Amino acid sequence: MGKGGRGSAGEVDMTLPTFIVIGVAKAGTTSLYRYFDQHPDVFMYPEKGTNYFGYEDARDWKWADEGEPPLLRHFRVETFEEYEAAFASASGETAVGEVSPQYFRSPSAAERMHARLPDVQVIVSLRNPAERAFSGYLMRIRRGEPVKSPSEDLSADSSHVREGFYYRRMKRYFDVFPREQIKVLLFDDFRRDPAQVMNELFSFIGVDPGFRPDTAPRHNPANVPRSRILNRLLYQPAVIRTAKAVVPERLHGSAKKVREVNLEEPPKMSPELRSRLLALYREDILNLEGLVQKDLSTVWLDA
Repeated sequence: MGKGGRGSAGEVDMTLPTFIVIGVAKAGTTSLYRYFDQHPDVFMYPEKGTNYFGYEDARDWKWADEGEPPLLRHFRVETFEEYEAAFASASGETAVGEVSPQYFRSPSAAERMHARLPDVQVIVSLRNPAERAFSGYLMRIRRGEPVKSPSEDLSADSSHVREGFYYRRMKRYFDVFPREQIKVLLFDDFRRDPAQVMNELFSFIGVDPGFRPDTAPRHNPANVPRSRILNRLLYQPAVIRTAKAVVPERLHGSAKKVREVNLEEPPKMSPELRSRLLALYREDILNLEGLVQKDLSTVWLDA
């Protein structure tokens, strides 16, 4: 990958990612972004998610079995020229990366990524799909969206549930990238010992594994609001834009704290719902287990 030097015919060799975290959503990707960003030898795209390699799929979504179409506002970069410019601020860091969870569910992202970045290292965090679906449900509550009960909302045909069938999504990457370029981590391990997982990931992307990021803060926790009315107001994009325009920048942190104070510990998923969801996922989990060469039966099905 280029580091801003000169290519042939005097052309500038643009800086492009050496590693990409492709997801999955609700599996610690925000924390991964924050921890990678702390390393002095890593340059991260300044925001979580260009989502560039999934843009064309999102724009022309035609895969009903993949879940609901992604919102186009989540795709900050639409052209390869914009993608190159997104990393132009890198200044010689050993590793350059981005975290874009949309890539995992985008049907053609793996092929598009391989065509542009054949040597890129791919990182994916996999979470028990039943827990991931329930976390997605809690996220909707946190955003103030209308919801039914968990058992009603998390039906077999709901988008949150359909997105938990990981095998074919993961296979797209193994079909085009060499296995040694793919790092699969389990969210269970990451949650239990984030420092150890980051040590392994730093080693994988070729930077000093001895660097210890501050893993104490919880990023994007799955809490729920005490007051849904207040929370719905605080998450309104128009309200956020107006507040940023009229409230002094030094007080922006205070506004965020108001939102955090309104949160409380989330409810637990019922054993009945967990059992029903895992029955749906069982065959997919067993297929995934063979693909990624990890024991998922013990940590997901039998836990």
